[in-house]
Amino acid sequence: MTHPKFVQPQSIVLAVGLLAAAAVQAQSSAAAPQRGGTLVVPIHVGEPPTYDCHATNSPAAMWRVAPHYSTLLKIDADRFPQVTGDLAKSWTESPDRLTYRFTLQPNIKFHDGSTLTSADVKASFDRLRNPPPGVVSLRQGMLADIADIETPDDSTVVFKFRRRHAAALQLLAMPYACIYSARLMASDPAYPAKRVMGSGPFKFVRYTPGSEWVGERFADYFQAGKPHLDGIRLLSVAPVAATNALLAGQVHFTMQGLTPPEVARITAARGDKVKVVGGGKATTFGPWFAINTQRDAVKDERVRRALNLALDRWGASKAMEQITPMFRVGGLVRPGSTFARSDDELARLPGFGRDIEAARAEARKLLAAAGKRDLKLTVVNNRAFTYFGVYVADQLSKIGVQVEHLPLDTPQVAARRTSGDYDLIFDSPAEFVDDPSVQLAYFEPFSSNRANLARVGDPTFVEMFQAQLQDVNPATRAKKVRDLEAYLMQKSYVMPLFWQSRKRVIDAGLHGLEGDYPSNYVKLDFADLWLDPASRK
Repeated sequence: MTHPKFVQPQSIVLAVGLLAAAAVQAQSSAAAPQRGGTLVVPIHVGEPPTYDCHATNSPAAMWRVAPHYSTLLKIDADRFPQVTGDLAKSWTESPDRLTYRFTLQPNIKFHDGSTLTSADVKASFDRLRNPPPGVVSLRQGMLADIADIETPDDSTVVFKFRRRHAAALQLLAMPYACIYSARLMASDPAYPAKRVMGSGPFKFVRYTPGSEWVGERFADYFQAGKPHLDGIRLLSVAPVAATNALLAGQVHFTMQGLTPPEVARITAARGDKVKVVGGGKATTFGPWFAINTQRDAVKDERVRRALNLALDRWGASKAMEQITPMFRVGGLVRPGSTFARSDDELARLPGFGRDIEAARAEARKLLAAAGKRDLKLTVVNNRAFTYFGVYVADQLSKIGVQVEHLPLDTPQVAARRTSGDYDLIFDSPAEFVDDPSVQLAYFEPFSSNRANLARVGDPTFVEMFQAQLQDVNPATRAKKVRDLEAYLMQKSYVMPLFWQSRKRVIDAGLHGLEGDYPSNYVKLDFADLWLDPASRK
């Protein structure tokens, strides 16, 4: 600040002013998205079992196809778990919370040049909630409360619900609800499984299995000025190779979270060329082993509960942190979310007690009472998560259970999921939001919900689930959710593992991905990411 009794020479004042202006201009330039460059990201979870968003739970598929499609709504990454529009420009909600009216953005084009209208939105959601013969929808049960979808004109779509749904908007914002071409589906309902053609920010160029997935900027994307990138390259690599590529500066970031040793190694090697983001919150990725209730070995509830009691989750957590980003102990809802229990409350649920020897003693008694002292189980695992199968086999051996551990590639795991040929199978329902109406919809009856790998249909669950779903009072709903979680852990349809804490190292020149996001399923379309010229590969 200039002292009032001291008058600076005009030349100095001018120089200071020019320097300040230059600094402001530089800051403004740095903050403004710049066009150009190809984003390079390794995909470490195997090859996609399908291209169809409606038919998959697999990150191997979603991380590749999401940039090519639009959805009606999406979860707002910076206001999680609130929603924002994607194809929807605006919407209204009826006072009884049964009718939602959406107005679409103008001039939306598919990549083949055809116009996207409300008819395409309706046809896509109809396919999700009532798939035609030969088409798989893993979200059919979740959308059962939608009574009707109307299209009064090309830019308006109206969803009518049978009853109140506490998470209706979050449900319509699922990333799996890719909007497909009604015209193409009319000629071939299965086209999305074979052809990638949507209205997202990037057009599909090519896929070379085992090598790369390539997309290019869609010039007619309905969001003006986006995407900022010219293209994307998603490399098919193993987890270790993904980390090494980041260490070498060959990629901009990895989809996987990193362990403390990995973060330290990369930052030490690359210095200010990278920045560390996230890791302060658990994400909505909490993998488990689903227990196949249709198999003789684990039909008995006492057997399933014994398996959960055998796992020393608290003791293993610190060791897990050194080898995987999935190390946070939690139940069936995300730790830190509105509905999560405290650690002390969690320790009262079966499988989460801190006295592991007492828990295992109880487990042995349950196995004996069920006549399963010499239990042998087939455990199917995704090869990318082999360490979880090794962990479970070791823990179950403590109660006398023998495990045949089968680490398989993603397509083989998908085949087992479909056939039911497993006692336990690794599953990663990495849901996009932590509302129980989404996360716990996994347990909707298998007869209408093929995502339910426990293959169970439990009327008590359905009653309890519907009760919390329709309760719009936060306090009473939270109580219902916790009662439901306790019931599910008593039944032990799944064996929860650990929740992810996704700390990542990203290229310092990459912008738009700096937040600590509680979901792995936000910003998947890459539309608002951009690169400094020096960081372009």
